[in-house]
Amino acid sequence: MTKTPTISVILPVYNAERYLYDSINSILNQTYADFELIVINDGSTDASKEIINKIDDSRLVYIENEKNLGLIETLNKGLYLAKGKYIARMDADDISMPNRFEVQVNFLERNNGYIICSANRIAFSEECDKKHISKLPIDDLAIRLHSIFSTPFTHPCTMFLKDVIIKNELHYDSEYKYAEDYEFWINVLKYGKGYNIIQPLLYYRNTPNSQTFLGTSSKLLRKNTISKIQQKALAINGIELKGKELDLQYILSLSEHIRGLDFNEFSVKYIKNYFQILFNKLARLEKYPGSLIYKSLGERYFKILVFNIKKMRILDAIYFIFSPFFIYGFISYLKKKADE
Repeated sequence: MTKTPTISVILPVYNAERYLYDSINSILNQTYADFELIVINDGSTDASKEIINKIDDSRLVYIENEKNLGLIETLNKGLYLAKGKYIARMDADDISMPNRFEVQVNFLERNNGYIICSANRIAFSEECDKKHISKLPIDDLAIRLHSIFSTPFTHPCTMFLKDVIIKNELHYDSEYKYAEDYEFWINVLKYGKGYNIIQPLLYYRNTPNSQTFLGTSSKLLRKNTISKIQQKALAINGIELKGKELDLQYILSLSEHIRGLDFNEFSVKYIKNYFQILFNKLARLEKYPGSLIYKSLGERYFKILVFNIKKMRILDAIYFIFSPFFIYGFISYLKKKADE
């Protein structure tokens, strides 16, 4: 490869022999072919190296760490090695749709000011036939609102401008292990707009060895990490939360946490008041349309009722329903169901 590629794909590998071949092939078979695929072997002890070496494609750049550095250092190494205008992420157990790069490059080339682009994903596992299509926020303002709760992008489906990373000395921070991508996006979004393609562009494999599963094995560490990132995202919006407010904000980060909501710890009245306080703080910024704030908060408000209605007293449920957050959340739910 003599010319500088448009895209540099970073694919870390650690003991990924089971799915690695399919993952790499999904990149090499992209309809958009102007890329380098940087495969970084982070000390694998299985057949990963042999699988990689059997693949004959000049676009594949094989790097082998002298010792196991871990995911975060390996990702940062990839950022440093990348030559392309854009950096794309990929994981060793996922599968990219054939048109993924074509769609993402076309969007970034045609829309000035946007520096990062991801897409919805189809999550699947070998243990379950059911597939789940994510419903990520689409445009920039919705992404920024979403980011005060949780990561707004599908990490292994992101593509972003390399110059933004280099000029601003951005990197994945080991202080935020298990959620390093979430913190990274908060920093990236300081320098430009983000977007999520509506159509799924990645098959995301849920496995017991995935970062998501590994992260939840230490719940307290993960909670503290997510809470710190949420505080960073809130601070960008001039919002400071403390104590019990932070605990509730963390619960709102994931559906599985919302399902486990303890009404002895957080009363229905407290939760409803919290949503109104958060709305008021966001509305004062005059940065987000009121309807967008209601929608973003309402989607989580609606989940609280749907996931926990059997645990709620009838009068509490009625009190909770009479709120614009419930109305906006319900409308958003109906629209998403109609799009399926």
